[in-house]
Amino acid sequence: MSKAINTFNSWAQKDKDKGMEKNHSFAVNKMLELIPPKFLSSKFSFIDIGCGNGWVVQKMNTNEHCIKSVGIDGAEQMIKKAIMKDPRSEYFQFDIEKMNYKDKFDVVFSMEVFYYFKDPQYVLNYIYKNILKPGGCMILGVDHYLENKSSLSWSKDLDLSLKTYSIETWRANFKKAGFQNIKTYQFGAKENWEGTLVIYCEKFS
Repeated sequence: MSKAINTFNSWAQKDKDKGMEKNHSFAVNKMLELIPPKFLSSKFSFIDIGCGNGWVVQKMNTNEHCIKSVGIDGAEQMIKKAIMKDPRSEYFQFDIEKMNYKDKFDVVFSMEVFYYFKDPQYVLNYIYKNILKPGGCMILGVDHYLENKSSLSWSKDLDLSLKTYSIETWRANFKKAGFQNIKTYQFGAKENWEGTLVIYCEKFS
């Protein structure tokens, strides 16, 4: 993922993260609405995988019941921005595909990063085994997927190798990792845009 990390570092230096925050806000808010009330009304922990400039981590840290809000990202420049904006939360910079991070959380969140991984299945397996608490949930969002035809040129446009999976392939990947109660949504669909694909799932035990 080193080439993608370099791209995100460049975007941070050019302040493109601000546009990403603005453009993703609708889908992210819909994703956060999927968090079960049992977490939001009692003590819970939250982690954002691929947190960018940390805006979602910061948003969750304003919840009075959130006892820990953490962001991880491979791009050093994104993490620097996150820390400057939000010294109250915890941020870590490392290549997510090589992470050795085993703190456990009630809610795992990720927006617009998984299709950049060389092996998304490995990361899902790792999260299920090492990051998500039993009884917890994971919510993932991607705009680049097979059914969203407008996104299919992005590999060429960005000069990056992206994983282009169908909705059913994403579901199968989560199931293979061990997740349960897998649900899919498409938020923000409009003409020539199928919306953000969102996968919600849980870890029963």
